Amino acid sequence: MRYVKLKLPSRLQSDRAFWAALAALTAAGAGLLYLVDPRVPGNYPPCLFLYFTGCYCPGCGSLRALHGLLHGDPLGALDYNPLTVIALPFIIVTALIGLNQAVGRPRLPNFVIPHQLAWVLLGVIILFWVLRNIPIYPLTMLAP
Repeated sequence: MRYVKLKLPSRLQSDRAFWAALAALTAAGAGLLYLVDPRVPGNYPPCLFLYFTGCYCPGCGSLRALHGLLHGDPLGALDYNPLTVIALPFIIVTALIGLNQAVGRPRLPNFVIPHQLAWVLLGVIILFWVLRNIPIYPLTMLAP
């Protein structure tokens, strides 16, 4: 018995496998996050940075923010981590562009940012990190 095997270039095969695995893991993670509330202590491990330093990292509150978004509560999500809520559309678009290219569909425009803007984004993340740990009234609103 002979099998006909579609032969794809190895790079494309690995891209398809990577994106298929990433899509499956993302769907499973979103399903778990939808079902299991991160606000209940013990459902997820604690943030190690917060545990060891007592300070919030830029990602603290991201699980709760994503849980809020999955349940249709964008304002509650902004309370937990506004940086995650703002960055999420860009992360999704970048992933969809990569997935689209991996499966060989018509090419979408790349989402490329100049290196200067990348440094600005890094500065925004560091500034958010510092400001959310300052215990003065308007800044305490940034804490999760």
